[in-house]
Amino acid sequence: MPVHSLSCSTTASGVHDVDLITKSLEWLCDKKNIVSLEKSTSFHGSPITLMKVKLPRSQSRLTFSRLGGELLNLLIDEKNDRLDDENRLHFRLSQNELVKGKIVLANNNEEIIKMVAKIEVYPGEKPQEVLSKLLNESLERCRRRGWLDSPPTTII
Repeated sequence: MPVHSLSCSTTASGVHDVDLITKSLEWLCDKKNIVSLEKSTSFHGSPITLMKVKLPRSQSRLTFSRLGGELLNLLIDEKNDRLDDENRLHFRLSQNELVKGKIVLANNNEEIIKMVAKIEVYPGEKPQEVLSKLLNESLERCRRRGWLDSPPTTII
């Protein structure tokens, strides 16, 4: 599958449950102990936790298939707007919905989990075509696993 890596990043303020967000990210990626935490302070001095995940190729493939049919179809439709000049696919998931076990794109006024996938493009290939292949293969894997209408049913 034409993906180098997938990274996820989010921020938890002092009032967020860092353990719950960590478990949600682990559920999304189907792997334990992958979230790196960095304590910091916001511009105004309140405590925050920076949370990051960097997935290798094989784990990125699985995570893409866990996104579900609706989100993958949306990414297919919007692939030209979400792919940058460095062959990275950008999208944002709702942090609040993820802790409920739902994988949905975030709107503009909520906590987000920033997702960036580095697409593997070789000379002579068109990035949009490679991205289409990645998303369509993920959609097919999602269909085979029964995740088209809903994400995997793993308890957080």
